[in-house]
Amino acid sequence: MNSMITRSSKITRRAALGVLGGAFAALHASPARAENTLRVGKAVAQNFGYSPLDIGVAKGIFKSHGLEITLLDFTGGAKIAQAMAAGSVDISLSAGPDMQFVAKGAPEIAVASITESPVFMGLCITKDSPVRTIDDLKGKQIGVASRGSLTWWLIDELNRVKGWKGDDRAKQVVVGGSTQASLAALKTKEVAASLSATQTGFLLEEQGDGRLLADCSKYVGPFELFTTFASTEITQKNPDAVRRFLAGWYETVDFMRKNKDEVVPLCAKAMTYPPKVAARAYDVFMPGMSTDGRMRPEAIEALKSSFADLKSIEGPVDMKKFYTEAYLPKI
Repeated sequence: MNSMITRSSKITRRAALGVLGGAFAALHASPARAENTLRVGKAVAQNFGYSPLDIGVAKGIFKSHGLEITLLDFTGGAKIAQAMAAGSVDISLSAGPDMQFVAKGAPEIAVASITESPVFMGLCITKDSPVRTIDDLKGKQIGVASRGSLTWWLIDELNRVKGWKGDDRAKQVVVGGSTQASLAALKTKEVAASLSATQTGFLLEEQGDGRLLADCSKYVGPFELFTTFASTEITQKNPDAVRRFLAGWYETVDFMRKNKDEVVPLCAKAMTYPPKVAARAYDVFMPGMSTDGRMRPEAIEALKSSFADLKSIEGPVDMKKFYTEAYLPKI
């Protein structure tokens, strides 16, 4: 009888330990399974560089990292920075030069590179334009998204590289950051060319309305072009969600590299562009997409130079205050 009681006690203790062990395991595993909702904004909706967001959502990749994504579209870096300051956005996909907002006190920080390739941006013209080469833009008006923007600086850099000064300088005209605004400015002859996403030139060619004159890699080297930013609030309250977002992003980039046939239709839908344009954009841009999010020194140095050129930041510039690699996936 005593032996039976002893054995029964041992079984009870073993069962109890098993229950406790399961409980601890569940507690340990729950953060990985817990879903967080992130509000993620794109500075420009029709940008191939930001398309991994749409692809990752469509393929359930962010979901697999415990994230529910709310997609938000904006019409330029300034607009999305305002939304970030208002607490309406957790993660923003914008231009590298938007680090200037961080320098000016915006509650955000750059957390990953999307691309440092200037091939994503280009000079577009209409089909009946007398412009034949970049040199023909000397002294002409060129459409840009906004004052002090990436597109504004790219025209400043064109002037510098070409040595155009005074009346010979190409002059920036603010037309807005959307594809529609760029096309409208071109068609009404408000500008001789538009500094837009290179894919806008592909779209003009597909529609028979114009063409890409040249992409910006013809006169610009590596440059922190498109960048992921996180709000200060999300980095403080839920840094793990930022890490999971970036892990999902680069998993999506890897998926895109390996699955062109499946990805192109999704990109076309995300950008509202014809599939032929999306396919051409894939071929040109995919090799330039960052696979690890690291900020390359030469690309950051070029960005720093742009701040000096635009006089967008007063005083000495310490770029390390504007970005961090602490949330990137471990290699």
